[in-house]
Amino acid sequence: QGPDDLLALAGADGPDGRGAALAVPGIGEEGGRAPDPWWTEEAGGPEGDGILVWCLRLPGAVKKDLQLVRRGAELLLTVGPFHRTVPLEPALRRCTVSGAALTDGVLRVRFTPDPALWPRTS
Repeated sequence: QGPDDLLALAGADGPDGRGAALAVPGIGEEGGRAPDPWWTEEAGGPEGDGILVWCLRLPGAVKKDLQLVRRGAELLLTVGPFHRTVPLEPALRRCTVSGAALTDGVLRVRFTPDPALWPRTS
């Protein structure tokens, strides 16, 4: 905004001289990028019916502003004015979407295994 701000920014190199004071936590650590904000659970635990649940925290999201579309190996997620394309994990790619719910700020998308896409064990 002004010369003093530029001087402060120039002095933000940190002790290593490479801008460490400007680093964003989680970025550049342990291999390059922050972990994905989503996770997968087994519905009903290990003895469940094989349904997998893909979960994503969406604090402040409202159901009427939420759109979710499966396109091949991706989920297209829209929350209000925000859009994101999320690649599906390999196990979820072999499933069909069987439902979704937004509860307590967490979106949960249920995936049911598609027998035609899983290897046969006999």
